[in-house]
Amino acid sequence: MIPLLYCGNENVFDGMLISLLSITKYTKTPLEVFVLTMDLSDMNAKWRPVRKEQTDYLEKIIQRVNPDSVIHLADVSDLFRTQMSGSPNLNTSYGPYTLVRLFADEVPGLPDKILYLDTDTVAHDDLTPVFNIDMTGCEYAAAIDYLGKIFIRYDYQNAGVLLLNMAFIKQTGFFERVRECCRTEKMAFPDQSAMNKYRSRKMFLPVKYNEQRRLHKNTVIQHFCKSIRLLPFYHTVNVKPWEIERMHSIYHIHAYDDILEKYTACKRQLEHYGPLIES
Repeated sequence: MIPLLYCGNENVFDGMLISLLSITKYTKTPLEVFVLTMDLSDMNAKWRPVRKEQTDYLEKIIQRVNPDSVIHLADVSDLFRTQMSGSPNLNTSYGPYTLVRLFADEVPGLPDKILYLDTDTVAHDDLTPVFNIDMTGCEYAAAIDYLGKIFIRYDYQNAGVLLLNMAFIKQTGFFERVRECCRTEKMAFPDQSAMNKYRSRKMFLPVKYNEQRRLHKNTVIQHFCKSIRLLPFYHTVNVKPWEIERMHSIYHIHAYDDILEKYTACKRQLEHYGPLIES
């Protein structure tokens, strides 16, 4: 099975739907998907957990391609509150849910190697080859951050796609150190900066596994994160896969139109019949 990890609250549903639709277009092997979430609605009404009916629906979607695919939903609210309640990084522009993946080592049942994906990633090819990468002696592998290499450090890595060596992470206590850093030290890009700080040995994924700029023929995963444009004037651009009109008008990308058509059809179906739909 292909093990995948997503994290977030109930608002990441659209992103996960598009991401999984794209993955199952190219990867026919059964998927084992883990979704980590937490309920912080007492702190912010928008911080509600991913719901079981949402992952049930996503499971039905991926089982249309391979009936052996499965999705597991795990709530790490108690772990987060115990370890992160006083963190200065809870109210950054990224919010507390960027820290959820740091608790993966505390979740029972995760495989020794797993691919973490941000929910604004879209597959453009089969993911299977990435799992052939030898990660001996490394906690994780990640691609260079397109903007970070310019403004922070030449070898600064982007955490939107992470090949995690969970067995080694548990052995070294890597996530424990990163959590402690995020608990005590305010950072502009938590937990990405903390992971860059505490990694034991650098392992870089080819950019094709986390293409943050432009789609290329060999792109395997495109990551729709915030970017910078210099013309006609300096400005930031932040277009997400579910913003279909902006995807077309700003990025002029039509390579995912078939996937986005399926996404739109799913959304229409949900509006009419609710989240529990038989495939």
